Amino acid sequence: MRKPLIFVAAAAAGACAPIPPAPPPPYHALGTEPFWNLLVDEHNVTFVRSGEQPIEQPTPKVIVGIAGEIYQTPRINVNIVHARCSDGMSDRVYPDKVQVTVDGKRFEGCGGL
Repeated sequence: MRKPLIFVAAAAAGACAPIPPAPPPPYHALGTEPFWNLLVDEHNVTFVRSGEQPIEQPTPKVIVGIAGEIYQTPRINVNIVHARCSDGMSDRVYPDKVQVTVDGKRFEGCGGL
C-alpha cells in the first residue's frame, strides 16, 4: 500500500520543479566595408564575411560587462556595447555597437536585429 503513495509524492515533487528558462533568441550583427554578418545562438557563434567560408565556434558562456556582453572563443571575440549605432549606408539605427575580432582581424558594425 505504501508504493502508490511514494509514487504520487515523487510525481508531485517533480511537478513543482522549476521550469528551465527558454534559450535566448539568436543575436544578429552586421558590418559594411567589408560586408560581414554575425550570428550568436545557443549553440554557435558564426561569422560570415562576404565571399568567404563561414567561421563557426561553439558559443561560450557570456561575460556580462558594464556596457554589454562579451563572447570569447579561440577564433572569434565579440564585444557588444548597448549604444545606438548606424551602419553608415542606410538610415537604419540599431540598438548596439558591435566589435568582432576574427583570427586577429577587427571588424566594427551594428547589432541587435
